[in-house]
Amino acid sequence: MKALLYSLKTDGLLLLILLVTCTGIVSLSGLFGNVIGVLVIGAILFASAFYISYKYPRHNVFFLLACSFLLPLFIKAFFLYDLPVGIALQVLCVIILGTLMLNGRIGGIKTFPGILLCIWMAFLVLELANPIAASRIAGISFLRSIMPLICSFFITYSSIETKKDAYLLFGGWLALSLLAGLYGLYQEFVGLPGYDHAWAAFDEPTWALLFTWGRLRKFSFFFSPSEFGMIMSLAAVSGLIIWLYVKRTGLRILAACTCLFCMWAMMYTGSRTAMVMLPVGMGIFALISLNRNVIIMVGVLCLLGGALILKPGSSSALYVMSTAFQGANDPSMNVRIRNQAIIRSYIRENPIGFGLGSNSYLGQKYSPNTFVGQFPPDSEYVKIAIETGWIGLFLFCTVLALIFGYGVKTYFSTRDPDWRIIMLVCLVLFFMMMVGFYPQEVFFISQVMSIITFSVVGLMAKVHFKLGRASAVKSEETAEDEDR
Repeated sequence: MKALLYSLKTDGLLLLILLVTCTGIVSLSGLFGNVIGVLVIGAILFASAFYISYKYPRHNVFFLLACSFLLPLFIKAFFLYDLPVGIALQVLCVIILGTLMLNGRIGGIKTFPGILLCIWMAFLVLELANPIAASRIAGISFLRSIMPLICSFFITYSSIETKKDAYLLFGGWLALSLLAGLYGLYQEFVGLPGYDHAWAAFDEPTWALLFTWGRLRKFSFFFSPSEFGMIMSLAAVSGLIIWLYVKRTGLRILAACTCLFCMWAMMYTGSRTAMVMLPVGMGIFALISLNRNVIIMVGVLCLLGGALILKPGSSSALYVMSTAFQGANDPSMNVRIRNQAIIRSYIRENPIGFGLGSNSYLGQKYSPNTFVGQFPPDSEYVKIAIETGWIGLFLFCTVLALIFGYGVKTYFSTRDPDWRIIMLVCLVLFFMMMVGFYPQEVFFISQVMSIITFSVVGLMAKVHFKLGRASAVKSEETAEDEDR
């Protein structure tokens, strides 16, 4: 009886709280409109994200990736075109970093990649004082926009602790990519759902970007077919590596399906950057692994792919992708080469550039009447050179090269098969992204690829730390044995 009375009392109190809360929300909505509903939903999402991140820190990176994958689909499905994806992911990064600090897991700033990234960020902060910058607000907006990039490094380093954690991350990454690839194939063979078609036809610039070469490029969950294609390329190569090396049956099956369907879906994106990244990724995979069977398999795959591209037959999708290898005969590539020749003298005369946010989307928004603001960079490297000068470009390329060299050294210094597989995947993905920076503004068009780029750097730093600690423990044990 006492238990029943206690239950009724507790349930009654909870019911009273819910009634008062609901009544208050309805009353406030009547007074202030939809903003109250938005605040309530935001509070619920904030609390949910905080709880998940705090309770399950090992899944933080997957949680961040899943949100960056699915948020564009959510926006298109509910016609929330004005919802800022970048700000939502920035808030999520802050929440995750906060929970990691509360858990006492935050770290990575003293690692070699962490120091390099801090140097790069310090240089960008100094760029805010660039005397010829057209807009300081654009510079602050740029720094805010790259927050997920840097945060993803520290989030990955602080969240991943064991090999199992790393394999869970790979499994989540492959699963999300497989879903995106299958959805892209659905768009190709079944047709666009109503909300996707409504978004594609929302304005002329979007439709002109999507409808090229007489066909509609597929974009899956994302806002850009180029982003979709590059993600499929990354997923296909990482799936191939995991399928060949990992011994876990479930992960191998997932990796094989991801490799197959992501390569297939990539063909319908019309992304020639992705088409170049795919053989580059396979080539660097064979070069780093130094495995004869892998080299033979990659060579055969490249030959088959080359034969397919050279004789695409009646497939318009394959014909579009084959233009990626035309070189100087490609009109698009010629335009980029001419544009780079034009901007080269400007970059040479301004060693610290024209200021952060002076080019690309922010340049068009905050300094639309300037030549630099209207100039199409068509490359992450060119954009960095315009905004931070040749000094900034040299520093950025140096950071990338040192991080890649750091990863290669770590890979060849370990004999643990699991850590070697993890490092191999990270190195191949990172190298593919370095190649992708040339023909695309990666940090602008894709939050997903930005997160992947610096997440693999964080994972490389964590592997290096684990190997160093294991080596130190082994040395101590050896010293103790000798003392005995």
